[in-house]
Amino acid sequence: MKEPPRLDSPCPASVACARHPPIARTAEVATPRPTLRLLAVPLVLVVGACASWRRVGTTEQQAPAAQQLPQALEPRNTFREMGLLTDNGPLGFIGSVNVLAGRTPDSMLVVLGLSLRNQGLTFRRDGDAFLAEYSVDLSLRNDRGIAARATREERIRVHAFQETQRPDESVIFQQFLTVAPGNYTLDLSVRDRNSPNAGHVEGPVVVPAVAATAISLPLAVYRVRPRASLDSAPDIVLNPRYAIQYGADTLRFYLEAYHLAAGTVITATATDVSDRSAWTDSLRVDSAAPVRGYVLGIPPERLSIGRYNLHLLQNGVVIATVPFVVMFSDQFAVANLEDIVSLLRYFPMRDSLRSVTQAPPEERAAAWQRFYRSTDPNPATPENEAIDEYLERLQVANLRFRDEGGAGWLTDRGEVFIALGEPSEIIDRRTADMQGGSRYIVWNYYDYRLSLTFIDDAGFGHYRLDPASRSEFLRVANRLQHP
Repeated sequence: MKEPPRLDSPCPASVACARHPPIARTAEVATPRPTLRLLAVPLVLVVGACASWRRVGTTEQQAPAAQQLPQALEPRNTFREMGLLTDNGPLGFIGSVNVLAGRTPDSMLVVLGLSLRNQGLTFRRDGDAFLAEYSVDLSLRNDRGIAARATREERIRVHAFQETQRPDESVIFQQFLTVAPGNYTLDLSVRDRNSPNAGHVEGPVVVPAVAATAISLPLAVYRVRPRASLDSAPDIVLNPRYAIQYGADTLRFYLEAYHLAAGTVITATATDVSDRSAWTDSLRVDSAAPVRGYVLGIPPERLSIGRYNLHLLQNGVVIATVPFVVMFSDQFAVANLEDIVSLLRYFPMRDSLRSVTQAPPEERAAAWQRFYRSTDPNPATPENEAIDEYLERLQVANLRFRDEGGAGWLTDRGEVFIALGEPSEIIDRRTADMQGGSRYIVWNYYDYRLSLTFIDDAGFGHYRLDPASRSEFLRVANRLQHP
């Protein structure tokens, strides 16, 4: 598991971690009486399509696992569908925007959070450490000009080269901007100071005014200290991706109530893509203060892998919905546990993985953690290098062998490549005379004393292991499965 986040500078700040296309969510207020308003921020970015919201009781059609899994290899697709800000360039940042009440009715707090990876930045030697530098320039403008702007120069220092290559979330940047209610355009640029790498997004933001009584939309957070007054911002470390690793720490959401009557009850429930309730809790407002902050914590044992929606309800009616995702690693977003089993079908420790799916639902998170730890060759690092290497091979296979007309990772060559890696030698006879000869490819693995022949019998480019080669491959794969 990952070390807890640490602050590099006072909040708002970049956060170095051990560890929705609108980027702010929209909510429909559907209370029987106009006693409560959601502090919602409708935002549509030009970088992607709008998030899809559903009422309780509707269902989504699930695509077959073979169609879903390639998307899992690029989790930014999942974050974009959730309505988060996504950068598809080499920086690959993910972000979210939310709004909290400000000191006065005409001064609202816009909260921007960005999740970055060390791997997306360029590090240089700096004494006995490695240093990366990046800049963030963001502004909110309306028809009268720039209403608020922040320009920041940030530095990240790590002491091991391996840390510079981390592909998971390793840096959190966050910034508060104070603006009056109204319509704005967000302009955000992030630049790596040691390379040409940069990312840019732009889109409209609507900053609502606070009603007499209101509640904010939930913000996903790693940690927070609720504020007692509107004169300051909350002490907060955002979770900009609205994501948590399966079986990890409690997933936390922060929300604020403004002038709500003492005794008001808000119910929160988390539902999966089939609208099955996985967790329900409620909070009771204890004071009609100008601001009261509350933290909702969803324990890991209540969540499986995949997409969820967190609903807020008043008097039994849904008043807001925000999405979140439980990922089986920081790098891959998979729809459910069954798809993971399919994704890891060639993994050497597949038998151990089967124990996860056979565990009772309430024990699966713990079973997954046992599997994850037992297959990790280097527990001192936050990654599982064995699974990461396997998934990297899967990505390569999916691209390299897609010329056969289907998912490349499901072809015979894809299967062998994922299980055994690059062959020592390739003998390619695809250019043989088709009049009397045959088209075939031979892969030799010297370390395993193995020679495999793939034959294209029909001449359409679909290569299959011949029976003898299939038998030899399974013999070696079984030896790797049970060393």
